Amino acid sequence: MSGRQRGQGNPRLREAWFDAAYDVLATEGYGGLKLAPLCRRLGVTTGSFYYSFDSWPAFTDALLATWLEERTRQTVAIVNEYADPVVRLGMLLEASTALLHRSEAAIRVWAGTDERVAAVQREVDHGRYLVVLEAMRALVGEERSDAFATWAMSTLVGYEMLAATRGTRHLGWSLQQIVEAAR
Repeated sequence: MSGRQRGQGNPRLREAWFDAAYDVLATEGYGGLKLAPLCRRLGVTTGSFYYSFDSWPAFTDALLATWLEERTRQTVAIVNEYADPVVRLGMLLEASTALLHRSEAAIRVWAGTDERVAAVQREVDHGRYLVVLEAMRALVGEERSDAFATWAMSTLVGYEMLAATRGTRHLGWSLQQIVEAAR
């Protein structure tokens, strides 16, 4: 190989692969997430895929790691910069409505069949739960914070499973009701 390790291609091309994967997950579910449909979606050959990733498992691991980082860890880090729990919950509400809900629902289904995916799903859920729990502790106290955080997470996860039939307006309204009840 010339100066570059296999599977270490252009970061923008890797991002395009991830975006296409999220689109496939949203439209076809995890069962549709295969190399040939991704290549067709991007209008590229399998050689392009192997320029960016060493193997299919390397791709799915990178996809899930990126999802965890971008859709949870980065959001948590930004939200935790604010001391006011109502501001943090408002930011979480906005971030929650902006999630790729149909893709996330497909990942949840996929997690039911693949322990590697399930481990990442648990980490995503736990990270999201903890940031809500901390904000709720400041609003409702230690004794009730777990119930409120569980309520918020249940609302989000339930919405994701209904995402094909509901708009994010309903999710935003539902999460806002939880924040109002906590206040």
